Amino acid sequence: MKKFLCSLSLAAALSLPALAAPYALDSANSKIDFQVSHLKLTQVDGKFNKFSATIDYDQASSTLKILEGVVDITSVDTANPKRDAHLQAEDMFDAKKYPNMTFKMTKFEAGKIYGDLTIRSTTKPIVLDATIQPNGKELAINATTKILRSDFDVSWHNIFKDNAVGDEVKITLNLKANAK
Repeated sequence: MKKFLCSLSLAAALSLPALAAPYALDSANSKIDFQVSHLKLTQVDGKFNKFSATIDYDQASSTLKILEGVVDITSVDTANPKRDAHLQAEDMFDAKKYPNMTFKMTKFEAGKIYGDLTIRSTTKPIVLDATIQPNGKELAINATTKILRSDFDVSWHNIFKDNAVGDEVKITLNLKANAK
């Protein structure tokens, strides 16, 4: 009887819809990009080359349950080493004191990812417009948002700062992940 009940419990558990499942970030096929105006004439495109994420997605309900990320500030890349060094400096990201920026999702609803973004020691709520595309054991998350540098105290202390670098920064996430 005991074996029968154990077998019955196992069969019942296996027949339930799949619960949320963890995914491993495919960093080789993922990217975090940003864009900011420069001299009010052009756009500077940049990216972060080192980052990690914790992802949990429920395919049965098409619901993102967890999205948390850590970005290594020293991996900033604008294709200009001098500018990258300045972005890591004390008056910008201050990478020595704050080596990472973090994101922690608080809610996923109607194609929007709500969460807390921390840059330097400042945490602010943000909303990303997102599309999530499951494909078997693969998952793609594409999301965009805009933030203000000044909200996170990432400000160039220079008399030309308002004309040289825009305050609004567009952030684009293209994350690929595989079921664990």
